[in-house]
Amino acid sequence: MTNSPAQFIEKSKQWLTQDVYPLWNQKGIDKEKGGFVESITFTGEPMDVPRRAMVQSRQIYSFLTGYKLGCCPKEIAYAAIEQGTRYMVERFSLPSGAFIYSINPDGTPKSRNPDLYTQAFALFGLAQAYSIAPNEEIKNRAKALVKYLQRERKVKGGGYTELDEKGGVSYKSNPHMHLFESAVAWMQVDQDQEWKDLGHELITLATTKFIDPQTQVLGEYFDESWNHLRENGKFIYEPGHQYEWAWLMSLYQDLTGQDLKATRHQLFLLAEKYGTSPTRKVVFDEMWSDYTPKTQSSRFWPQCERIKAAVRLGTEVSSEQKALYAKGADEAMGTLFKFFETPMKGMWFDMLSETDTFNANSAKASSLYHIVNAMEEYINFRLKI
Repeated sequence: MTNSPAQFIEKSKQWLTQDVYPLWNQKGIDKEKGGFVESITFTGEPMDVPRRAMVQSRQIYSFLTGYKLGCCPKEIAYAAIEQGTRYMVERFSLPSGAFIYSINPDGTPKSRNPDLYTQAFALFGLAQAYSIAPNEEIKNRAKALVKYLQRERKVKGGGYTELDEKGGVSYKSNPHMHLFESAVAWMQVDQDQEWKDLGHELITLATTKFIDPQTQVLGEYFDESWNHLRENGKFIYEPGHQYEWAWLMSLYQDLTGQDLKATRHQLFLLAEKYGTSPTRKVVFDEMWSDYTPKTQSSRFWPQCERIKAAVRLGTEVSSEQKALYAKGADEAMGTLFKFFETPMKGMWFDMLSETDTFNANSAKASSLYHIVNAMEEYINFRLKI
């Protein structure tokens, strides 16, 4: 039996309110040492594993969004945000202004690598914290991070380097997408020109370098001049990121007035046409630029990005086109709920295999950011299509 949009909205609110936030407040926050735990087993126990800065940032966002949706009490959400922000800044900061990748549960550094993906999320988390407590300390910490990137990580043709554990340098669109997301988040809560400049730099890089003019899809991996890295003439792209960029471009257009409508909808429609399976109703993880699947597994998060893009972009198309966007949102919502059929309520599987089976024994805290973001957008926009 398929759910109506109104039923999906009610199911989402109920699941978040009754199952997710009670569990993740009780088990997902380290009440002794501080910070958010990395994952919880399907028997409900926090796992004693290293903690990433990215998870601290994402959980700050998740608790804030839960409060905005009325699914998490204000005092619980604000307490989680306040302690998570303090933990992230105190435990993960480097003198350079960067944030390290991970620490051990006892608070000692695990990986000191200041990878770009981590910097993007640290900046994002600080914007969320600033939105409810706009103090100079948080803003100055965010500005120190941007100054570090511009001082030490700048690429000649625009953008920033990615670093691996051994100091190897690579050039990827994905961390830039999240850096763009953090610029947008700051633009939503603060008028400082620095965030606008960062956003402009990153949207320019996306539209002029990341999107291939021939295929119109947005690639993942590049050389130092932002040329697509190819294998037998083809490069890799991810439908989930197509949706995510389309959604972020919508937020950016609302803030700046820059007309990105054609680009946004093109990314969405290409992902819908080639990046989904009409029979299995899933978004594929990876594609080749000739529009053929590279992998036919499906992680949970591309389904979330499909929901976000479909409902927000669906509000601005003609009445004849609305059905396509509505179908994409509802189909992805139906698929997403399959990921929640875990042994304990309030948790999720990470990946659906190409044979449509799940195999896991724990839920990652990092996933909640994608899920609540998708549910928030569906709740706010689905009935407007």
